[in-house]
Amino acid sequence: MLSESELTVVLANSSTNPLTGAEEGGHLFLNISGGLPVRQISPWVRKLPTRLNFIRLVALGTVLILAREEVVAALLGMLVELKGLQPKFLGRAEPIEDAILREKPRAVVIDCEHPDCRDELLETIKKAGSLPVLFSPFRMPAELRSAAERHGIRSFTLPTDVGTFGKVLDV
Repeated sequence: MLSESELTVVLANSSTNPLTGAEEGGHLFLNISGGLPVRQISPWVRKLPTRLNFIRLVALGTVLILAREEVVAALLGMLVELKGLQPKFLGRAEPIEDAILREKPRAVVIDCEHPDCRDELLETIKKAGSLPVLFSPFRMPAELRSAAERHGIRSFTLPTDVGTFGKVLDV
């Protein structure tokens, strides 16, 4: 019986197909050079590491998304990722103010129809140093813009495109 390393060496030096046992006709690309010198390929094959070390990528910032509907939140999350930011979603029983103070998001995108969308919450977002952004999938753009201007914040309506959404999140 061969060990894994011995099997690797045998397979690398073998001219038979390990599945069928038949003789191989040679490497598919070795005879293409048409008489040019072919670089000798080392018969030793290195074993791949069994443990992979993943590099943690750090996003430029986080965006907390507060939407009434999960589908809308997921779509906004994809737009946030396209902007190069990391979307965060609120847990069911977690108070919004606690999440804002803990996460310190770059922006908070909040549905104007969300039950917690109040003047006090918008002020809390501003005091935390985050950018409040109001959105609505149902309201008319002029109506939403008027409400956002009253609070001195940005807004957008759905549907939106990646460019428009990106401009809204730019600080």
